[in-house]
Amino acid sequence: MKIRCIYPHFRKFLEGHSALDGLLKEYLVGNYTMPPSLAIPIIAALTPSDIELVLTDDNIGQPIDYDEKLDAVAISCFTPQAQRAYEIADAYRARGTTVIMGGIHPTALPQEALGHADAVCVGEVEPVWHTILEDLGKGSLQPLYRSEPGTYPLADFPIPKRDIFPADVYEWNAHLVLTTRGCPVQCIGCPIPGKEGINVRLRPVDHIIDDIVQMPYRQFYFADDTVMLPGKKYMKFLLKLMDRTADLDVSIFLASTMMMIDEPDFYRKLHRGGVSSMYTIFGFDPVTIELFSKDCSRERWQKCIDLVRMNEDAGIHFFGSFGIGFDYQDRSTVESILRFCEESGIDLAEFYIPTPFPGTPFGNQAEREGRILHRNYHVWNHGNIVFKPKNFTEDELVDDFYSLWRGFYAGKKPADTLRTFEVATGDTAAEKGGTQT
Repeated sequence: MKIRCIYPHFRKFLEGHSALDGLLKEYLVGNYTMPPSLAIPIIAALTPSDIELVLTDDNIGQPIDYDEKLDAVAISCFTPQAQRAYEIADAYRARGTTVIMGGIHPTALPQEALGHADAVCVGEVEPVWHTILEDLGKGSLQPLYRSEPGTYPLADFPIPKRDIFPADVYEWNAHLVLTTRGCPVQCIGCPIPGKEGINVRLRPVDHIIDDIVQMPYRQFYFADDTVMLPGKKYMKFLLKLMDRTADLDVSIFLASTMMMIDEPDFYRKLHRGGVSSMYTIFGFDPVTIELFSKDCSRERWQKCIDLVRMNEDAGIHFFGSFGIGFDYQDRSTVESILRFCEESGIDLAEFYIPTPFPGTPFGNQAEREGRILHRNYHVWNHGNIVFKPKNFTEDELVDDFYSLWRGFYAGKKPADTLRTFEVATGDTAAEKGGTQT
């Protein structure tokens, strides 16, 4: 059999905001290139060698031959890719080619995806991929394949075949590394619990190290912010991993929320393990909601400032990603965000507009309340208004979005913004739709 994977194009989250072009070019923010999602490399690792699996990367303009003789096309997508994914799927199906879809967006809206595909994988692909291939070979493909959230053991997780992507044409020299799956917190904008469950599974440390040492790069993104949750389970796991990475010449980028551990020595140990940057998302989690509420206590405000300083004092560059436009915010939040950045000494930040992604509590609420403005998924990417804000007009929210970018970078030295990045190496989580990777 021959299967072609498609990695659909998606817009950078600041694409189309020409008013920010000069600032972004000067400060090198919001315009860098992310290592691709692990979905296709995982599929490639799971596919038997007697099946020919090839890739078309739509993001770099590789042409799509819709008349190619194939047994199937496999398309994995998150929401900003969904519109393009559907366009590609429809063109293949019009020529009689079987289409299989999966990923975060089809998992959240399987019936919508089935309007463009012959089969949809709902949830994690690893438990069902071999069944999908067997059914495809027998000509008995089913419309839905579901994996039970939170049950797949990460001890069975394969080392992704990242070389399926043409690395020589990208500007990144880093890779994504999977460390955990699942999250119990269920933040308002996160799709992870719905896809991966609330039971946190930890990938064996030996397997993570085996994965890292096979890669050609020294920079790595641990995109699973669950590892930074407070609690002995996560601290023990992460520090055990840091004990191993300390022996490697690596630069690690961690992702987190403000639900961090309040222990300075913890961050020193992370730095000794190779952590150089802490990408921290503000907006979805309960700590941030309290931080930028009107009744935030001075104690909470100072504790969050202290968390920033613990990272910086340990040698870890703190990278803040701040949302504006949430229902608990109003126009005064702009001043609060800028004041927090100034008082905590943050010198690298980005700003995003919330997107009500399908399958998230926020997305479900916006749907119930009839606040979804449209489903042009091309712009469901944290850079555009796609829902009716509660405490802003649409024009006010755009103005505040620009005010944050301009106000934050006013007077800052461009050389400071990406001082822990060797080259332009990554989109942001906001650009990927938060945790949609």
